[in-house]
Amino acid sequence: MKNLLLIVFFLFTTLGFGQEGVKTEGNTVKVSEIAAVWPGCDSAENKEKCFSQKFLELVKTTYKYPRKDTGDFLRGKATIKMHIDKKGVAKIDTIETEEPRIKAALEKMLAKLPKMTPAKKAGKPISIKYTIPLDL
Repeated sequence: MKNLLLIVFFLFTTLGFGQEGVKTEGNTVKVSEIAAVWPGCDSAENKEKCFSQKFLELVKTTYKYPRKDTGDFLRGKATIKMHIDKKGVAKIDTIETEEPRIKAALEKMLAKLPKMTPAKKAGKPISIKYTIPLDL
């Protein structure tokens, strides 16, 4: 009976230390990062590509182009620097653009970012940074 308990205990403790994204080869340990996952991309073959497609879809459906004083649509370039925290919540660090009205429109759009599955490193949630250039 003691031997059986010892085997069961050993089996469970060995399985408990296995970590996602960690590989050992000889004396080398490789730890890989797994990017944040957009809702609906969990089963996608290429999660990073799906993330990009879903972000572009968000831009297309929710970004409202501001207008110039003449009534024409205001266009320009912007760079969004953001991070997705350990809980999967997107936090905007900076929006770089020369036009304040574009920045305000992007802030409204980015408020609609969904909660995501956080990035992981060695099986543990981590915060991950993104820099997204946009040509609006």
